[in-house]
Amino acid sequence: MVIEMSSPWIAGPVGAAAGAALAWIASEYQTRKTYRNVLLLLAKSADDFAGMGQLDKALSIYDQVLKEIPRLEPAVRGEMRFREGLCRYASSFEGARERNLAGAVAAFEEAIRLFKPEKSPVEHAQAQNGLGISLVRLSDTGAAKGDIDWAGRGGGEVREENLRRALLAFEAALSLYSAEGRAQERAQTENNLGDARLLLARLRLSGPAPSAAKAAASDLERAIEAYEAALKFRTAEDHPEDRAETQTSLGRAWMALAELEEGDMREGHLEKAIINFKAALELRTLESHPFERAETQTLLGRALVLEAEPRAEGGEIRWSDREGLKAAMEAYEEALTIRTQKASPEEYAETKGLLARALVILSAPAGGSEDAAHLKRAIGAFEDALAVMTLEAHPEEYATIQNDLGIAYRNLSKLEDREENLERSILAYEEALRARSGGARKVGGKETNERDGEELEGGGEVGGVRAL
Repeated sequence: MVIEMSSPWIAGPVGAAAGAALAWIASEYQTRKTYRNVLLLLAKSADDFAGMGQLDKALSIYDQVLKEIPRLEPAVRGEMRFREGLCRYASSFEGARERNLAGAVAAFEEAIRLFKPEKSPVEHAQAQNGLGISLVRLSDTGAAKGDIDWAGRGGGEVREENLRRALLAFEAALSLYSAEGRAQERAQTENNLGDARLLLARLRLSGPAPSAAKAAASDLERAIEAYEAALKFRTAEDHPEDRAETQTSLGRAWMALAELEEGDMREGHLEKAIINFKAALELRTLESHPFERAETQTLLGRALVLEAEPRAEGGEIRWSDREGLKAAMEAYEEALTIRTQKASPEEYAETKGLLARALVILSAPAGGSEDAAHLKRAIGAFEDALAVMTLEAHPEEYATIQNDLGIAYRNLSKLEDREENLERSILAYEEALRARSGGARKVGGKETNERDGEELEGGGEVGGVRAL
């Protein structure tokens, strides 16, 4: 249906004007179906407000339409609820995240019921996709659907349920898009499916279940399949931005899978991650997509560090690949030209911390003036990160960085100013303990955290540097 753009309704009445118009429509609606066009025109004006960032005005129109005309025909009500869902999803980035996402989920679920797949397959698939992305975002909050009280359930359990529901929604949308021959919609849904599986794998690994690694590996393998399916439709020539997005996500999945493996399989997965990150960087140039490029450069740096870091093999220590670590540092340093403390403080702190850890690994085994210089650079980078990741605002990140700072000072004490650097190392460890709940206790002469028993002296070290 074509909406006449010259209509006076296009101005998008709000408040009293909209209420008067809707009262008139409501009185005539059952006998004059042509007013369906007017209702959709009101929806279009709401879309215009949403496009201008005036989400509250857009939502007020949807609310009034749905309230004033309760017996809308299914197709019209489904369209209204679908648009409302999109608007509430967008509003979740502005504030009241859980409330807006819960509203989006409810709106998309009703739209799915109203858009029968046999009659309106594309609209049904769009609503399923909207439900999926809302549930994925909701899984980050641990919030649940509707009015159910989930207070007695663990946050991880609720998040996992939301992700499982998202997977079902994406799979339903995918089957319809495939049947309708909608290639780009299918590619986007495959990408969304991969993202949900990647998040589910991370959630599994954060839990205590002994079978978590195996289940997470299965999720990651299926995420990789989804991303690779999306890339078949997202070519560099026709869809460069979408392809770069998917290749970055595919690199993430390969990197996460590598961390669950050892030996040749681990190296093979990391190599695939690096290939995908580099391919994405060819499309995400500094001029056209600076922030996205910085994200991919940071991920590339992480993969290069994982590939280069020292590890035990056959009872011997394989020392770090210094050239690989230097390539990682170059990636981090380019990212920091975009991720500045002023523009992106949290991303800046994350990348500074990663750069510092690469420098600590590069200095092992500490033995000369060059290694001391790397450690001093690492200490400076950790302190830069702490300027953002404060104890009050980010206690967990603060504790991790203080712990790593303690390692850097301790390693530096082996090269110069032994007593002074050891004292600074101890102060950093104590700050890490202070930031972690549960306090500290003594075990075998070493301070540990009561919450998880992690040795802050650098447990899990390789050559004096713990695998960060």
